[in-house]
Amino acid sequence: MEPNDKELRQQLSRGPLSRNGFDDRLRKRIEDALDRPTRRPSFFARVGWNGAGVAAILGLLLAFGIWQWTVPGPSAERFAEDPAMQTATTQDAKLFSDANAQIRSVLLLGLREDREDQGNVVSSYRTLMIAPQDGQFAVTASGDGIVMPYKQNFWKIEAVTSGDKGTLSQTLKAYQANGKGAVTPAQAEAIPVSDVGMVERLTFVGNRYVSVVQNRVSAPNAQFRWVKHIEQLAADASRVSYEPTAESHVMLEDVLKAGDTATPSVQAHTEQWSIIRRTGNWTAAAEEAKDGKGATDAFAPFDNEALVELSAPLPDEYKNYDTLSISWSQIRKIVPQAEDAFTSPNEDMLAVVTGDQILVYPYQQLNGRDHPLSIRLADGETVVMAQWTSNIKYVDNWKKQVAAILNPTPETQLQ
Repeated sequence: MEPNDKELRQQLSRGPLSRNGFDDRLRKRIEDALDRPTRRPSFFARVGWNGAGVAAILGLLLAFGIWQWTVPGPSAERFAEDPAMQTATTQDAKLFSDANAQIRSVLLLGLREDREDQGNVVSSYRTLMIAPQDGQFAVTASGDGIVMPYKQNFWKIEAVTSGDKGTLSQTLKAYQANGKGAVTPAQAEAIPVSDVGMVERLTFVGNRYVSVVQNRVSAPNAQFRWVKHIEQLAADASRVSYEPTAESHVMLEDVLKAGDTATPSVQAHTEQWSIIRRTGNWTAAAEEAKDGKGATDAFAPFDNEALVELSAPLPDEYKNYDTLSISWSQIRKIVPQAEDAFTSPNEDMLAVVTGDQILVYPYQQLNGRDHPLSIRLADGETVVMAQWTSNIKYVDNWKKQVAAILNPTPETQLQ
């Protein structure tokens, strides 16, 4: 009989974990998996990993020596002396305990707020810069639209709404906002955007790439999903008509071939796919393959229920830094209502998403738990971008450049 989560936790607590290679790192990974909220099964899980995968995992655990654990386990003295059994307590003790901890990370956070208009979803966006200020984290700049770092500069994405009430359409436009080749705010305002009876919104922004959901105004439930380069998004704003087969995009197969892992057996000609947020990470998702589906269906719309996660991880060039440096059990001890979280590459910032706010902690800093930065979220507002700079030499540049884009002054507009 396969053990459930409760039985696995009991096994994990019974004895030394360093036997036959079952070390503290593996224990932490198992605990994290047990703590992580349940997700909808991936497509690959649905097509054959339900039983075989579990059996394989249990076989590996047996190989690592779980079978050697004894009941009732080690004595209290041995438990106290075992470093592996003390790990969780030690890790918890390290949080908010360093009197000399320095904070030096900057987080660019992109948020999307939706409202419904005659069955269509119309969105607004804002960007927040969270950066060190007077020894604490603070929102040092904020403004409408999404400001994303790309190469050595920043680009801005704006939602342009047109049409009458009841027939609103919305198109995304993008442009380089600073550096050589940047457009001025006046030039950005004059960028032509065509009203083609279509609504589109962002699900993800990162590095060079964006994930977009589109639908015709007349068919709000028939959705099209694309991943594009930021340059493709910029060029598509001037489309003269909406034809899904003409939308520029990046195919899923091309993305996975560029990664470090082997390409899984995804549906051939996967033109449409998304990058979406699941608790703790960004993940690729696509339409669930159906028997007999051919390449001619690659540009057909589908609904949300057909969207399933893929098991293959995204290459780093798509999602940038996307790693939690502390476990979900630790995060929930800090914020029991946590629904999602982000940690910085420097391991000095923890941003925890709850239902109505984001709480930002300097989680190494002594007493850093006492006064988190609180960012109020609008009803249903979601994170579509989390971009970091961890290099101290870029912190001031990011703060100045992003502030000039989000809150331009006459002086910065002349630069």
